[in-house]
Amino acid sequence: MGIACLLLAVPLCGPLWPVAAQAQSTGTKEAERTTGKDRSKKSKQLRTAPQGMAAAWNGNLQSNPTPVYSPDLLADQVWSVRWELAVVGGALVAVGLRDWHWGGSKFAFIHEGWFGSDTRHGGMDKIGHSFSTYLIADILTDRIRANTSDPIGAQITGALLAFGIMGAGETIDGFTGRHRFSREDIAANAIGAAFSVFRNSIPGLREKLDFRFMHTPASYERPGITPSDFHLIPPYERQRYILALKGSGFEALKDTPLRYLELQGGFDARGFEDKERQLGYPIERSFYVGIGLNLNEILFGAGSLPNLANYKDTIPGLVAQKTFEYIQVPYTAVYSEKTVSTIRVRPETWRSR
Repeated sequence: MGIACLLLAVPLCGPLWPVAAQAQSTGTKEAERTTGKDRSKKSKQLRTAPQGMAAAWNGNLQSNPTPVYSPDLLADQVWSVRWELAVVGGALVAVGLRDWHWGGSKFAFIHEGWFGSDTRHGGMDKIGHSFSTYLIADILTDRIRANTSDPIGAQITGALLAFGIMGAGETIDGFTGRHRFSREDIAANAIGAAFSVFRNSIPGLREKLDFRFMHTPASYERPGITPSDFHLIPPYERQRYILALKGSGFEALKDTPLRYLELQGGFDARGFEDKERQLGYPIERSFYVGIGLNLNEILFGAGSLPNLANYKDTIPGLVAQKTFEYIQVPYTAVYSEKTVSTIRVRPETWRSR
């Protein structure tokens, strides 16, 4: 405890050291020409001078308190991303109208479950909700930090806005006959928002951990699994979600070849969608563990490897880096797959659901 207090006091007392040393030197010379009584008086003055300066230092700290997250700061941060909110809202409306067929029925609730074999999508929709909220929260957090002079709590504002946007979308889903309002989706949104706050609050975690989406190519899937019509977002049978632990985020690995690699874990569910069932494919939920390439480190990282580091701060470079932070590029990792359940569903079963 005492050592901790001493370490805390060192940076605060640092500015006082030159003044104290100068006063001590002057006092020594005076002591040689004065009596013991004068020497005692001078010594007392030397002891009180730094205390007065320390009091002034503390006064400056009290007159400039550390800013705190407040409703006014929240309002300022929301206003700073008003155009970004318009773009995100417009994109959500476009996807809702094109892919989710918003509107057309009275408001209704639905109990969807989570990852069970009796669910409509095997949990892929829940991870999708979490990822979408997380992605929006991260983007808004970055924009708040770039647009404001006081970014304190930017990750909280970004998460609140993302949760609100996705909640509004879920409310509109309540008026859509096929989807309806799902409490599980709201909970999944909250998980995604919380993960963004967690990742953006712990120093160094964002450099170590990514949450990504992969649009799987046809070669990853069973024969015949191709979209029957155009979607702005790939259908669930062509999605996979990845958590990537990046070697470049660890100080001990930054100067080793391991900075170019990632430890990845993933999940997908197959056999739940109508077309998969029409083809007679079984229900499967699979976990993946693998080693992947850190494309951002390979293409933009510092070091002797020839790459695009000189273009890291250009607009194309920044766009590429953000893309690789959230999108897993196929064929850049090798995986070991573990299928945890295989259930073959009769055609009459899926037609009734």
